[in-house]
Amino acid sequence: MASTIAVNRLRKELSKLKKDPPPGIIAEPKESDILTWFYALQGPPDSPYEGGVYVGKLRFPSEYPMKPPSIMMMTPSARFQVNTRLCMSMSDFHPESWNPMWSVATILQGVVSFMTSEELTTGGLKAPDSERKRLAGLSKAYNDKFFKDLFDGDMDAAFQEAEEARQSAEQAQAQGANGESSTVGRGGRSRRVAGPRRREKQSAKSEDKAEDEEQSDNHQEQQEQEQEEAEESAPKELSAAEIEKRRKKNAKKRAKQKAKKSGAKVEDGSDDANKEEEEAEAA
Repeated sequence: MASTIAVNRLRKELSKLKKDPPPGIIAEPKESDILTWFYALQGPPDSPYEGGVYVGKLRFPSEYPMKPPSIMMMTPSARFQVNTRLCMSMSDFHPESWNPMWSVATILQGVVSFMTSEELTTGGLKAPDSERKRLAGLSKAYNDKFFKDLFDGDMDAAFQEAEEARQSAEQAQAQGANGESSTVGRGGRSRRVAGPRRREKQSAKSEDKAEDEEQSDNHQEQQEQEQEEAEESAPKELSAAEIEKRRKKNAKKRAKQKAKKSGAKVEDGSDDANKEEEEAEAA
């Protein structure tokens, strides 16, 4: 019995395959068992399998996607034994190399790649290209005879529908990319041209930068003004006469303070000090 995780994962992969399938690949689960899938591959171009259509089966474990499926080919190809589990890095022969991120699409693309190689593993066959080309020419008639109920009984229409879905997905991706087109900059690197939203952000950043610069200039002007005011209010250098005047004035204050402490009268001394002060001012 399939686990909830496996069922949900396979349903998502089926939806993705219908919307954006790999080129030359169709696949669907058995109606009564989502763990059993049937697939069909178009023979890769420039290979002995070109023009052929090859039907196969995937059997997923209930622990999927944590464990890999078994893979079989059911249409004669002279590359794989019919109805025999294939030994691949993506199959149940090698669970240690399985990656849970792989999907039905990834697995079937791996089958196509493995098909065009000459690596011989369990389930593999060696044969001349002439035999493989002969079987490619007979593959459609073989499929119509033994797998006529698959893909609603019309495999060609299923491939056509998948190709149209793939092209629509590519167009949608291209239109999305045009929202923020790219141009080539220095060194051949791609540089994005800003869309409306990005231009608004850049404009806002420019305004903020200009405001910061204006505040900085105002702050600098304020500092310069404060510095000028401080220089004006700072004590200036005194002349010799002014120094002498202040010295005498301080001497007078000290004399008064001393007289006050001793209780003595300093009227005469005060008169003399005043006289000296007047003479100093007159000088």
